[in-house]
Amino acid sequence: MLIIINDDPVYTAWLARHRQGFVVDSKRKPTRGHLVLHRATCSIIKPHKRARLTTGAHLKACSLECAELIEWAEEQTGTKPTPCEQCQPYSEEQDTAAHDGGRAMTHLGREMLSYILDVAVMYLDGEEPRFRATLQNVAEYLDKTPRQLAPVLRRLMDEGFAECDVPLQGDPAAHHSVVYPTGKALRSIPAFEAMASEDLKRELAKLKTGD
Repeated sequence: MLIIINDDPVYTAWLARHRQGFVVDSKRKPTRGHLVLHRATCSIIKPHKRARLTTGAHLKACSLECAELIEWAEEQTGTKPTPCEQCQPYSEEQDTAAHDGGRAMTHLGREMLSYILDVAVMYLDGEEPRFRATLQNVAEYLDKTPRQLAPVLRRLMDEGFAECDVPLQGDPAAHHSVVYPTGKALRSIPAFEAMASEDLKRELAKLKTGD
């Protein structure tokens, strides 16, 4: 969990890279009735001009785990945060896949996609020398085995969120397959949401060619 105070750029960057996450909007000193839980995609907490997101009397508590934020709120005030009426963060059915009319994405699927997108954005921002998100890398990060994640990856591929350079047909070499986000996945990040199709294709090409 990340508590962000007086640092709007960090908060904005966190939202961009963790669309599957959750945010509690709170007064600087958390009190009952002043903690509201949102999905990271909620327009109410979306950065906009002149917005005071983590400055003044406010802070933001951010996490990929809704339960972690609920526990934090209960520790601070003795009560759960109020759920945002617009984004309905307690509703398990509303998630990345559901927004696109598909099946609800599993928790592990969201974690896997979030990791792949994080690595992609860090590479495209010049923070990493090369894009390297193999099935083995993702498995190690999530404390799983490639075998456990293979069905999850297949589902992400079926739903158009990911693709890889080696077929997942039980071949041990598939563990070293590089997993790429698709244009559909990148568009779930605010920085890429309104990007022209040709520009988006060029960004995806950079991941595969290393340019």
